[in-house]
Amino acid sequence: MSPTEFPKLSNLTALLRAQTASPSPSPSTTAGNPTLYRCPPQTHTRLQHLNVAEVVTLFTPFVPHPPNTTLDKNMDPFEPLGRAVHRPVRHIPYRLDHGMTETHGDFLSASGAIMLVVCAAANVRAVYPRAFEQQVRFCRDVVEMVGRGGQAMESVPVVLVLISEEGTVRQNFLDQVRDFDVVCCVNSYQPMALANSVRIVFGL
Repeated sequence: MSPTEFPKLSNLTALLRAQTASPSPSPSTTAGNPTLYRCPPQTHTRLQHLNVAEVVTLFTPFVPHPPNTTLDKNMDPFEPLGRAVHRPVRHIPYRLDHGMTETHGDFLSASGAIMLVVCAAANVRAVYPRAFEQQVRFCRDVVEMVGRGGQAMESVPVVLVLISEEGTVRQNFLDQVRDFDVVCCVNSYQPMALANSVRIVFGL
């Protein structure tokens, strides 16, 4: 490669750059219609002022890509979520049928914040009818283990990111996650929608 040549942008990098290139409002700034459904003010302040060295631990489910995705087929559909955080991120996928394992628990103690993704999009439910229940069970296991971490884990925020269509379906899901202190809702897991959900959680 000559000094004037640059490596080709990855598919994902090009998408995220295109999303932020224009200073004027565009559909990309509202993609996914993310909403911070519930978050205590002190927790939101903590999330917005994480130390740059604090690690965000991201747990995401193994699910099919969203319809009409522009991501490479071999890429995890939630990789854009981790990249959008702009802080050190440990991205650990989990299987719907296996739940939480010791490996997942090993990552908790070093966390400055924890993000738990529940993907209950229509295309996922069509393949895995119990997807929502299986993912929520995993998330509750994580919260329980955080609670057992004692004083060292007391200040670690846990964010539940719920992906589903809006309306009655979402409200039904929300009624079942009332025990989570922080809930962010988004109606898609396309890259722009995931990046926008990060913005409202972390104030980026």
